[in-house]
Amino acid sequence: MEAPATSTSMASVTGAGGFLASWLVKLLRSSPPAATPSAAPSEITVCGSKNAHLMELEGAGERLRLVKVDILDYSSVALAVAGCEGVFHVASPVPSGPCPNPEADIIAPAVTGTLNVLKACYEAKVKRVVVEFGWYFLSKTLVEHEEAVENRFENFVDVRDVADALLLAYENPKASGRYLCISTLISVSDIINILKTLYPAYNYPKNFVEVGNIVTCNTEKLEKLGWSFRPMKETLRDSVESYRALGGMLN
Repeated sequence: MEAPATSTSMASVTGAGGFLASWLVKLLRSSPPAATPSAAPSEITVCGSKNAHLMELEGAGERLRLVKVDILDYSSVALAVAGCEGVFHVASPVPSGPCPNPEADIIAPAVTGTLNVLKACYEAKVKRVVVEFGWYFLSKTLVEHEEAVENRFENFVDVRDVADALLLAYENPKASGRYLCISTLISVSDIINILKTLYPAYNYPKNFVEVGNIVTCNTEKLEKLGWSFRPMKETLRDSVESYRALGGMLN
């Protein structure tokens, strides 16, 4: 893949109203454009249906262009990526409730949307494409069993670190192929122990059922691009404070 080229380059971000993509847009917006092969785009096209909050970012009026795009409609996608030097494809369907048929409701539209983006980028001669593939857990992470919680091990990563990784993959001319973006393998009980030290007043589960599900992942390839990640304690603290600020948790 070639690197993004000029100081007047334009990049498009699909699903920009989503959690991860919003952080990416914020990061792109705060990165000063420069006339180098690794320049941040000088204009950012944000594609999605719920992106009005992005215009509240400082300087958004100067560098952001909002476009409503149906990722499953090829012609809609083609219009959004036309003229772009680079594209970040972050959009993917996320069910708001129970998903009885994940193959049809999640996987199929995700594949169709990704193929539409890749085809549109190829036809538009986009120089650099970064695609984010999320992990969808089709079962509950925490399962109550006889008044106990499964002490599962899970791979976690801070959304801000993922946004950093996407930008690194875009800016670094040597970046190619697939990258695993995971910071921490940690058990549910260890997460709770960290939260207890930060917020001792909350109620936490006391009984756990051990589950042997350890799966390790190697992020060395991504780290060679210069990627690093935040400590889990920082991620948990900032998450709780965010929930509090939004009224999702009692102080």
